[in-house]
Amino acid sequence: MKEIFERIWELALPYQDKRDDAGHAEVTLSYARRLVELEDGDEDIVIPAIILHDIGYSQIPRERRMLIFDRNAAREERDAVRYEHQEESVKLAKDILNKVGYPPDLMGEILDIISEHDTREGFISKNEGLVRDADKLWRFSRAGFDADEARQVTSNESRCKRLEARLKDPNYIYSQSARHIALKELEQRKNLN
Repeated sequence: MKEIFERIWELALPYQDKRDDAGHAEVTLSYARRLVELEDGDEDIVIPAIILHDIGYSQIPRERRMLIFDRNAAREERDAVRYEHQEESVKLAKDILNKVGYPPDLMGEILDIISEHDTREGFISKNEGLVRDADKLWRFSRAGFDADEARQVTSNESRCKRLEARLKDPNYIYSQSARHIALKELEQRKNLN
């Protein structure tokens, strides 16, 4: 990994994994690096964006940020938390990118991706699609399944069925590489049942 990415990672580390999702930042970074290679993405956009995409959760009180997993919470409340974390992520990301002297001509695209990575309809670019794919692949990973199990959200079987249904939606995953990875991960998760 480039030295500047390592510096971004180190500065972002205190803000990572704030939703009882230990390993989220590391797992999504791993997927992003793989997708950049497989899909010929721009690592100078995708890697900083994936490192910084969820750091805004650290700025939201725990009880509020965990509403996103509360099926009894109103959808409007859960959505408000998603928008808030995106806004806070952009603020922190801009500060971190400035601290490392990241090229200003690249920062705009990175911040735009972060600003709606959980709420944007459709995909605006390959880079944005790869960031969102890496983030979504967390849900298919063993670590993502373990995090959901610890939260007692749903059973492995019901999560597998839900993820299978999402993969049938052509707007859920951007790249064929991510779809292939998701299917392989899903097969492994099914074997846990």
